[in-house]
Amino acid sequence: MDIEPVDTDVRALIDAWLDAVRVRDVPRIMACYAPDVRAFDAVGKLQFRGRDAYGEHWQACMTMCNGTMIFEIDELEIAADASLALVHYVCRCGAVMEDGEEKSGWMRATVACSKASGRWLITHDHFSAPFDPETCNALFDRNA
Repeated sequence: MDIEPVDTDVRALIDAWLDAVRVRDVPRIMACYAPDVRAFDAVGKLQFRGRDAYGEHWQACMTMCNGTMIFEIDELEIAADASLALVHYVCRCGAVMEDGEEKSGWMRATVACSKASGRWLITHDHFSAPFDPETCNALFDRNA
């Protein structure tokens, strides 16, 4: 995909967010979100409204995996105009635990971003994993 200048700015936002996630820097993660973000995460509540609520959730998530963070984005696609962008990707997330065991799985993400006052911010975050309706188990394999 050819990256247009606006796409480059959105990509910079996603890269800043990803860098902050990988080092578990919740204030930097949250700086990428709009104050009124609405998020549908794969863990915890059905939805989170506002940066404060989502920040508390991010902080709690960081305590779930106390090893070396794994967060890799693949198949990134950005569709954007001057003030609105949609970002889609799959990611492998989890951690390598202190005992060396890797606990990770593949997720899918859709992110909406908007530009206000010259700055791109994430206004909607949606992470999920497909599930098997017969077993009600999440499917974290890349090929699921």
